Amino acid sequence: MTAKGKTKPDTVSSLRSVIPGIFDAAQKNIVGHRKHAVALHKLQTQCYDHDIDGLTGEDAFNKEFIRNLNKVLGIKKREPSADKIVKLVATFVQVGHEMDIQELSKSKEKGKNSDKDEDDVFGADTSTAATDGNENVDTVSSRFVELLIRYLLQGFYAKEKMTRLRCCQIVAMSVTSLGEIDEDLYFELIKKLTERVSDKESSIRMHAAIALSKLQSGEEDEGGEVAEALLNLLQNDPNSEVRRAVLLNVEKNPSTLPYVLERARDVDPINRKCLFLKVMPPIDYHLLSIEDRERLLAAGINDRDANVRRACVRMIGESWLTFADQNLLELTSSLDVVDSPVASKVMQSLFTAYPEIPENLDFDQELWDNLTPEMAFIIRSTIEFFNERKDADKIDKHLPDAMRLAQMLESLGAKLESEVDEEICPDYEFIIHQLLLVAKMSDFPDEIGRREMLTLMRKMIMVPEIPENNIEAISDIIRKLSIGEQDFIRIMVEVVSDVRELAPELKKNSPKEVRLEALLVSIKCLIIIKYILQRCFDTLSEGSSMYALLTECVVPAVQSSETVLQEYGIECLALFCLLDKNLAVDNIVLFAQAVSHGSGELHKKGLAAILDLAFLYGITDLSASLGTCADFVDLIYRELESEDIKVQATAGEGLAKLLYAHRVPDPEAVLEELLVLYFHPKTSENDSLRQCLTYFFPAFSYMSCDNQALMQQIAIRAICRLAKVLKQQQIQTQQHQKNPGDGPGGATQGQAAQQIVVWSDPRILEAISAMNSSTNMPITTTSSSRISKYSMLAIDALKLTFTESPGTRKVLVQLLNKLALDEKTPQIQLQQMFVLVRTLSQKGLITDMITRNSLSRFESSVLKLLDIGSASDVNLEGWLGEPEMAGIFEFVSSLEDTHDYSSEGTETTEENVDMPGGKEISTAESDSENSEVHGAQDSLRTPKINSAIPLPTRVKSQSPLKRSRDEHMEELAREIDELLDTEGEEEEQGYMDNVY
Repeated sequence: MTAKGKTKPDTVSSLRSVIPGIFDAAQKNIVGHRKHAVALHKLQTQCYDHDIDGLTGEDAFNKEFIRNLNKVLGIKKREPSADKIVKLVATFVQVGHEMDIQELSKSKEKGKNSDKDEDDVFGADTSTAATDGNENVDTVSSRFVELLIRYLLQGFYAKEKMTRLRCCQIVAMSVTSLGEIDEDLYFELIKKLTERVSDKESSIRMHAAIALSKLQSGEEDEGGEVAEALLNLLQNDPNSEVRRAVLLNVEKNPSTLPYVLERARDVDPINRKCLFLKVMPPIDYHLLSIEDRERLLAAGINDRDANVRRACVRMIGESWLTFADQNLLELTSSLDVVDSPVASKVMQSLFTAYPEIPENLDFDQELWDNLTPEMAFIIRSTIEFFNERKDADKIDKHLPDAMRLAQMLESLGAKLESEVDEEICPDYEFIIHQLLLVAKMSDFPDEIGRREMLTLMRKMIMVPEIPENNIEAISDIIRKLSIGEQDFIRIMVEVVSDVRELAPELKKNSPKEVRLEALLVSIKCLIIIKYILQRCFDTLSEGSSMYALLTECVVPAVQSSETVLQEYGIECLALFCLLDKNLAVDNIVLFAQAVSHGSGELHKKGLAAILDLAFLYGITDLSASLGTCADFVDLIYRELESEDIKVQATAGEGLAKLLYAHRVPDPEAVLEELLVLYFHPKTSENDSLRQCLTYFFPAFSYMSCDNQALMQQIAIRAICRLAKVLKQQQIQTQQHQKNPGDGPGGATQGQAAQQIVVWSDPRILEAISAMNSSTNMPITTTSSSRISKYSMLAIDALKLTFTESPGTRKVLVQLLNKLALDEKTPQIQLQQMFVLVRTLSQKGLITDMITRNSLSRFESSVLKLLDIGSASDVNLEGWLGEPEMAGIFEFVSSLEDTHDYSSEGTETTEENVDMPGGKEISTAESDSENSEVHGAQDSLRTPKINSAIPLPTRVKSQSPLKRSRDEHMEELAREIDELLDTEGEEEEQGYMDNVY
């Protein structure tokens, strides 16, 4: 009898007790999974080819295993017991695969060591079959794996999401241990996993992506079906965990690497950190192009998250430096330091994280005599690092004396002038610039060295083709060599005069060349003047020699017909105005003209000048020449609708700074415009503006109680405008796109409203104030006045629901339940809220059930805070006698006298509305500004454009049949409403998590 025949009959009959026992034991501790997997494999081997009740022992084992596995397929995720069973299954598949490999190795070894008769042809053939045919041998483990995979693939289409998740999870954990499987099964597995990466559940997509990534090696083409599906997830999946799973598991090759590098700009900081810590370190940076290295380092070193920045520096210090054989010079050469905008910051961050690198550097004389761009960059970075740490000993060790430094600069300057190869000239200019930056960090203790350096600087600045960055460095050195600011101005005025004297000495054959040379000299003078003014901080005195430069250089440049001279002239004039208030008042009209009629850089510099002067002197003092303060602000408002996103961002950032510094005479209007601008769909692509305002609003609101009170005053008005804007955007998206999800991203109406309410919450202000306090004081109780102002949001919202369109009304009613009203809310305000809610309900203005249910929940919460059981228990007659309630009852009476709401449900659309300060307002807006789509583009209007009071309309009478049907469906609608509200709150919470 064979070994299989010796299997005891009771082994198969005991499967229904043994296998469940192993599954039960595996749920208790994950440490013994390997032991349990081996026991299962042993049991599987014993059951092999044993018949019982019409089934083979192998079939009986498979049936019992699947029966026990089915019990965990429907269990919710993150259930520890179910997760342990899934790991047990994966371990069992792995053990079976390992046992098959061991058996195969033993068979091969046995075939090699067996003694065969060389003349026995049949024996030789048998040996060959034993050694060559065993790779695809059919074993009990391989058959079980194939059965298991086919069974799990059926669960990929299950209706229950947890069943789909568990099936994908088991396949993902077991796919590396599949070994050789049937080709048809392989392609079927890929096909169904590719379908699952589009599942609506993110956890299913994640495990399907992990499983797919482990099947990439089977594709001959790097851009095959599997790679295409994974790269699509990596780029477009909204869930950060799915993108992370693909990022960590996708095969890194030339076709996928560009998509992997894009994750350096992923919205999730954990994904960005994983890229630098786990994905990029094993990859040799030499495989990346210089442009890819620059983009990767720029994204990492400038990341807003400190953990990502540290991960990037760690990648450079531990991985890239290793690939460079610990040679800093070789690593620097790979960064193209001559043209790199990020190399300096990368080097400083590397030195900060690994200070032993600069401390072990030594620069001998031979190195100074044979400088290369990379070596000059390392020297400058090293000295700059020690200069920031104020380590005088290290600076003195590496920094040459002033005389030696001047001699090197002079020698390099001579080489540059004599060099005829244009490709080498940029290298010399870069080395000279690095040495000038080194000279800036010298104290010049030697008087002879100081004089020699000052003479050399004046000589170098006279070079006709000197780069602008060298002029800036020379200006810094001369400022350091000067006794004081007046001495610096005197020296630099002389330099400008010397430069201007070069023009008459020019002798050119062509008048065109003469004009060009004169233009270059004028530009150079204006550049020098700019750097002079940037380094002066004292108010200009009446007899200052700088006024001569203003008259002789700046004013002619502003009046010139050459655009480039106008741009430099406007910039220099703005710098003069920062030092002389009277000059600013006299020339503010000129800057306004540059904004209104200029283009390109002239327009941008004029706008920047106006914002800087307003921040320094205030709008009130500058607006006299332009008319009123409103005219001044209106000039800036018009820039918010600019097609140039940089101009729009500059205007928005400038207004935010003016508002933060309390430089705006009408802060309510400006704050409201910025709120609408922040959420407006037309600014969704302006990342600079959005990033600035994302920081500004919480910083402004939580800076002081007065600022938050300002936010509370305009909150409801801004929410109403945004509701109309975002509704119009939604309508346009549905009209022009087949898939509404493809439209521009941004906040929904509810998300925008909730965010504004959060910025208005005084409790958050109190908590932040306590956290920022220098002493460990407990959070102080929020004052009643602040709570009262916050509670007024509900009252203002309820009042506007009587006049706003149905879409806006729905947003306002849903907003009520977002307010954090509690027992601290004044009782009189709770009474006012109840009166308004009851009036709104009785008017029949709320027609949809979802909004009615939201209003009912708010009414219940108000009654609970009033400690009243039901609405019928309210003593309205008693409230009529309270003086504080008189205003609310008068408001309700005015509604009865002046409004008829019959057609409040009708909505109109407008044809064309411009952005803030726009030139065209549609007829629909002027006739019916309470339209649902009111002011989609008018939402960024200036304070001069006020909302019209909606015309009274009639509500359509409702038939008894329809009313009866609505009453019968009330209960069902309430359940649907609660479900939608729950999902909406989760979506809004996710959005707010992204904002913070």
